[in-house]
Amino acid sequence: MLPFESGRRLCLLVEAGETRYAVEATSVMEVAIPGGPGANLRGVLEVKDLSALLGGALEESPGMVVVLDVSPTLAVRVRSVVEVADVARDPFFLLPPGLADSLAPLSRGAVMHKERLYLELICEALPHRVGPRAAPAPPRPVHWAEAPPDRSLVLESQGQLFGVPLNVVSQVVPRGDSFSVLPVQSGPVAGIYPHAQVLWPICSIPALLGAPALPEAFFVLTELAGRSVGLTASRVHGVMQRFTPAEAHGSFTAPGLSAPVMFLDLQHMFS
Repeated sequence: MLPFESGRRLCLLVEAGETRYAVEATSVMEVAIPGGPGANLRGVLEVKDLSALLGGALEESPGMVVVLDVSPTLAVRVRSVVEVADVARDPFFLLPPGLADSLAPLSRGAVMHKERLYLELICEALPHRVGPRAAPAPPRPVHWAEAPPDRSLVLESQGQLFGVPLNVVSQVVPRGDSFSVLPVQSGPVAGIYPHAQVLWPICSIPALLGAPALPEAFFVLTELAGRSVGLTASRVHGVMQRFTPAEAHGSFTAPGLSAPVMFLDLQHMFS
């Protein structure tokens, strides 16, 4: 997290798709009510969905239109306008490693305002037309643990049980309003979460196995291969031990659990 800025810095805070954004007020020419679907603003400016420009889904109409002072002038549809706020003294976070490569041309980081996280857009870098969606990130090689640790935190995610070595777990936190999804999900990353003065990438263990990266009710904050990584969980069963091998490779049973627990070599997969 960077130090507070001095003076005033006004930003227009908006929601587009499932993500929240901050736009420097000096880059905003106008905020307007749109016409019907596909209608131009006052018959002059073509309105384009901000979510779609960033690689996401089309916005539901009618929303609101924000006219940006870029060349050429760009009018974008957003889901809602939250407020105009002075964010000079709000915490500002740099993007975590692994996300900056894809988002750096469009965002310099994220600002936390009223306990909600907003990606700060670089308006001059926004595309003016919807391009082809980026190819999905190649899947990481799956590495199964040969043996479970002596003590493990067992979590449930997308209906499956997974074990995480207790020595890499720092905390379990509820999802909360400060979590932010990204415009386009990439690989196992479901979004970003501010904690302990940094942004944590929130990953999905099922996504490492080919499932979608879905945010869930809890995040298990871990230190994997020297990186701060959060793991999504719908339920945390607690710390367990005395695991015995199950039939499937990488799966083990534990007293009190009705289903086997899968152990991936997460340190290897995130290295």
